[in-house]
This record gives sequence, structure tokens and C-alpha cells, in this order.
Amino acid sequence: MDGANGSDYGTVTLTIPGHPVYLRLARLAAADTGARAGLSVADLEDLRIAVDELAYALIGAEHSGAPLTLRYFAAERVVTVEGACAVNGGTPELSDLALTIVGVIADEHEIYDDGDTRRFRLVKRGHV
Repeated sequence: MDGANGSDYGTVTLTIPGHPVYLRLARLAAADTGARAGLSVADLEDLRIAVDELAYALIGAEHSGAPLTLRYFAAERVVTVEGACAVNGGTPELSDLALTIVGVIADEHEIYDDGDTRRFRLVKRGHV
């Protein structure tokens, strides 16, 4: 992924068990990626919250343990996070509260099933 000025700060891929206890690792990686992209402290916190909500929506309340793979892309003042895990029943959806939260703090987001894989994509841009 190239930033608007051609800068690319690298991609990090993290695979964790699909259980909420491991989501803190997803949040830490999000904060690190956001820091490398030059996001503010407030934007870093927004990014952490959005990743947590979307990742939880992928693994669902059943906690099947199916691995959750997250890819973090950092560019100048922009972070993109993509998540994927095996579908374990149900449909991927955010609660009304989570949908409101993510809608306010993320610049772009989507969550969907792609065959046997459940996915999300999140974009967070740094704000002045």
C-alpha cells in the first residue's frame, strides 16, 4: 500500500486464536501501526476501539477459536486494517452500539462474508 506521498511504512500480519482474550494483541498491533503512520493519541485510541469491535464481530460470541488473521498497513497518516477468519455460523454484524461507535470513529469500514471466510476492512486517517 502506498501513501499519498509514496511512503509505505510496511505491513504487519498477526494471526491469533479467535477468542476475545487475544483481542488485546490486535489492539496493540493497531496502536503500533497507527503510531508508525503518525496518528495522534486520540486517533490511536479510536483505531484500537474500532479494531476491537470489528474483530469481535468476526469471531462472534461463540468463540470457536478459529484463527483470526489481521493485516495492518501503515502509510503517512493512514492506517488500513483487514481481518479474516473462518465462518463459524451466523452472520457478521456489529451490535447497534458498536455500529454507532465504529461509524463515528472510522473513516471507512465494512464487514462481510466471502464464501467460507468472514472479513472486515477498516480505514483510519489522521485528523488534525
